[in-house]
Amino acid sequence: MDLRGMHVRERKGKRGRSWQIIIEQSPCPDTGKRRRVFKSVSNVTKKQAEKMGMQIMQDLETDSYVKSTTMTVEKYFREWYDTYIVPYKSPTTAATYLYNLESYIFPRFGKLKLQGGLTTIEIQRWINELSIKSPISDNPLSPKSIRNLYMNLNAGLKRAVILGYIVKNPAEHIELPKCKPVKPEVYNAAELQKLLEVAQDTDLMTGLMLLCCLGIRRSEALALLWTDIDFDNGLVSITKGVVRVKSGESVTKSPKSDAGTRIIPAPAVLIDFLRRERVEYLTSKLRYGAMYHDNNLIVCQPNGEPYTGDYFSQKFRRLLADNQLKKIRLHDLRHSHITYLLNLGINVKVIQSRAGHSTINTTLDTYSHVLDDMGREAADTLNDGLQSIVARVL
Repeated sequence: MDLRGMHVRERKGKRGRSWQIIIEQSPCPDTGKRRRVFKSVSNVTKKQAEKMGMQIMQDLETDSYVKSTTMTVEKYFREWYDTYIVPYKSPTTAATYLYNLESYIFPRFGKLKLQGGLTTIEIQRWINELSIKSPISDNPLSPKSIRNLYMNLNAGLKRAVILGYIVKNPAEHIELPKCKPVKPEVYNAAELQKLLEVAQDTDLMTGLMLLCCLGIRRSEALALLWTDIDFDNGLVSITKGVVRVKSGESVTKSPKSDAGTRIIPAPAVLIDFLRRERVEYLTSKLRYGAMYHDNNLIVCQPNGEPYTGDYFSQKFRRLLADNQLKKIRLHDLRHSHITYLLNLGINVKVIQSRAGHSTINTTLDTYSHVLDDMGREAADTLNDGLQSIVARVL
């Protein structure tokens, strides 16, 4: 940057004497207008003010100068949210950002000045406190939830550095609680059979068949339409999911990644089951008449109304309890399906495609415990084969 010089002049006011630092820059190349940087300082000597002016000139030369602003953290983050989140994120993701900002970040940091008010130590204290008690529930937040809040805060502050509002991101070098890997509970073949037996003649049966036979997510099962089923070729198209945003509203959205949109070859037993369910769906429409909520959904309540994910999971937990079945999460049926495929020796790349994982590493990392067990079984099988060979030599 071409700088023409710097000088300091004295100013006197009601609050006493201060110094105004004035740095002359080269004229604007487009308009030819004069350009200057002003900064007022008080409680310093003229020599100190001149030294501060030299530092500002150095910062201008290296593009590290930050213009003073009284903007608060909340005002900045609302501008950041409107400019960089709403236009580029899905509505559900944007709603989550806003909930995190208004529920956690603004109450703690909102009134602080963006420049100088928000410090690394304050952010670290906030992280530590969330591990003990959430301001919303009074219960400790999980490490994953804390990381999500931190990522929202850090993303906004990174942008503030780029925009020249702050020199350094105070969210850098924060210690976060470690996320412990969760080994999912899974049902074996006998337990899956028992589950489906007790689910017969309930409105959970269709959803459970989809989860057990396809290994799809709950959100994907609740969004499936009859038009997503290719009965002739035995294929199921996964193109969307039903999720609940922080406001409590259920919305339908596209998958997060391209891999999430997929066509899954379905086992014949599921296609046959869905043919029968299709007849029941048409029968229900006739039985309820004008009272039927026809959303063309495969998984729905008897009158056609959609399920919310939480309600479907609640009914699932009640089904397990009422029938003394092993307690698992609804999502664990997806894990059970994929584990079953691995134990059958299905290629991991095929499983990745069916599961909708964006990379094969996701599949390998999530099911590493299964692959470890398979590796031990492979070693034992190899040992059985090698024993007869080695016995002939030794």
